[in-house]
Amino acid sequence: MVEPEVTSEEMKKEEKELLRHMVIFKFKDDASEEAVARLNDSFNDLPNHIPVIKDFEWGLNDSPESFDQDFTHCYMITFHSEKDRDSVYTPHPKHQEFVASLQPHLGKVFVVDYWAK
Repeated sequence: MVEPEVTSEEMKKEEKELLRHMVIFKFKDDASEEAVARLNDSFNDLPNHIPVIKDFEWGLNDSPESFDQDFTHCYMITFHSEKDRDSVYTPHPKHQEFVASLQPHLGKVFVVDYWAK
């Protein structure tokens, strides 16, 4: 199979397009502060092990509105492609290890992915 040539203009377009993966956690009421801090550190360490993560940031909910439904920890992970997210990040052993360690402490999770405009 012959791969189609990618023009420099298409490459520039691809470089500008960013796939955002937003993950928002609500921890169980009985999750200890130590466990939450350890999980946060583990999530923050993923970019050191998964090179397709192009940017990573996080913060705690600081909204004065009462719509947060007790979600507290917000994370934004940036990829250059769905393939990077789906074929590299999601099945990566470090990501899977994090997900497994998170499960006993997680009350709810909300995930939204979008292409930045």
